Amino acid sequence: MTQGRDGHSARRSPPVSATAKADARAQGVAALRAALALFLAMTSAARAAEGAANIAEVWRLAVSALAVALAMTLAVIFWLVRQRREAQRAQHQLAELSLAVEARGASHWSDTGVPEVDAIAHSLQDMDERLREKCKRVSELNDLLMKSSTIVSRAGANLQMRALLDAVPVGIIIAEAPSGRIVEGNHVIEAILRRPVRYSESTQAYSEWNAIHQDGRPVANYEYPLARALAGESHPQLECKIERGDGAYIWINIVGAPIRDDKGAVIGAIVAITDIDDIKNTEIHNQMMNRELHHRVNNSLAMIQGIANITARTAQDFSSFQQGFSHRVQCLSRISTLLVQTSWERTPLKDLLMIALSCGSHDYADRISLSGEDVELRSAVASALGLTINELLANAEQHGALSEDDGRIAISWRIDREEDRPRLILNWMEIGGPKVESPEQTGVGHFLITNVLARQMGGDVRLSYQAEGLQAELSAEI
Repeated sequence: MTQGRDGHSARRSPPVSATAKADARAQGVAALRAALALFLAMTSAARAAEGAANIAEVWRLAVSALAVALAMTLAVIFWLVRQRREAQRAQHQLAELSLAVEARGASHWSDTGVPEVDAIAHSLQDMDERLREKCKRVSELNDLLMKSSTIVSRAGANLQMRALLDAVPVGIIIAEAPSGRIVEGNHVIEAILRRPVRYSESTQAYSEWNAIHQDGRPVANYEYPLARALAGESHPQLECKIERGDGAYIWINIVGAPIRDDKGAVIGAIVAITDIDDIKNTEIHNQMMNRELHHRVNNSLAMIQGIANITARTAQDFSSFQQGFSHRVQCLSRISTLLVQTSWERTPLKDLLMIALSCGSHDYADRISLSGEDVELRSAVASALGLTINELLANAEQHGALSEDDGRIAISWRIDREEDRPRLILNWMEIGGPKVESPEQTGVGHFLITNVLARQMGGDVRLSYQAEGLQAELSAEI
């Protein structure tokens, strides 16, 4: 048993010349044995017929038999000689094929008709083809390593560049010039993108990285810092969102630089990629919060200005103006604190009512009942509704149910879903206070509730002066 070039065991075939000699010897012995058997048969026949036939005739027949046996023997010898020549010619061709394979030359084989030789030749050709394919792959890998090694070495790196790239805490990608083919990428970029590096063949294939700008527009091939650095730009940068292996888009920051040779020619480019998704999302959230805060502050200032103007119209002197204005602004401040705690998004109605009712001169918790389902309001609606409840509370303290010891207030609400958008319907009912009559003149609270605050709630306020106490129905957008 011997080992073949491909590493598998192969059984060694017997030499062709030895096989041919063994066959020729066997065939010659068989022919001689046949002739001798024929001669003995004829002799026996002659002895049996000695008394009845002519002895001369018997010997003639014997000589004829020997002549036939000799002719057959010569024919076998001639056939064996031809077979030996064909085997020698096939062996010579096999030797030429072996030399061609060993010299890595072109190997071509035509079947000779000798099965053993043809089988060996086909095996040699098969091993030669597989060896050539492996050599081709090794050559391609060597070319790739040599090219990438050339770029990296010209940038001042050494044999430990790969280990260095994997040690840095940012993603690294290196491309060669002028094609833009990506030849290197470290493990950090694979961890950021949660997928293997895409070794794009040119700058025109950079779109396969699937990156988009903040406005959703795809990043063009020439916009990538790697392509810009290959074009000679010294310090290209880009913030964009890129698709990860799981399909999610994350924010990354890309900074690039060209790689130049001793003469200043661009021979490649390198980019550093950082995951800034958390930072960018926080920044965007802060920008939204700042815009929202600016909007809310402007609304609050406009509301304060309106309260000041309306309070000044009915104030008899500065002291009464100061008292009424300060009370309303203080309530607005408490409501704004609640909205800040909920990030100016959705405010629970029950929490809002508790804050607005706490702005009174006393604690009326045992005289005011609340009933209704859990509802959350937008910040603009919550501010206006809270001030409306505060105005109703102030009126109840001065003229309504809370001005007497037995008076009570019931606040209930429900959601009206019959219209296109659900609406909050809140009912204010005073019981047990002094007899109520419709006023001939309305004050600043009435004007605030029915005009300013109703518009900000996106709804309506209906006041009903019943004998048993004031009733109000407020509607607001949810």
